[in-house]
Amino acid sequence: MAQIPSASGNKVESKANDLADRIEAKADTVGGATSEDIQADLEALRRDIAALTQTMASFGTSKIRQAGETSQQYVDSAREGIANVEEDLEAYVHARPFQSLAIAAGVGYVLALLTRR
Repeated sequence: MAQIPSASGNKVESKANDLADRIEAKADTVGGATSEDIQADLEALRRDIAALTQTMASFGTSKIRQAGETSQQYVDSAREGIANVEEDLEAYVHARPFQSLAIAAGVGYVLALLTRR
């Protein structure tokens, strides 16, 4: 299960504790509660649940954004690595053209053998 960041976790925990305290206080006085009190409590409960839902949605959005940024860093790193390999290969080919040609021919021959089967 994902770890909730401390700021969001404290917010959710605070709201949940506040809601639990209010429910407990109302449970002690249920005998004298009117239908208007119960209706108001239900409305408050709906607002609190909506606020908790919003908090969790923003948490999910931030995690998705963070995952996108991390994946972009991996893509950038891979592109940089590929560019470095390409530069190294080009330098090698310029330094040893006949050896490079022989290697390319050998690789082509092996691939041709593999595709025949």
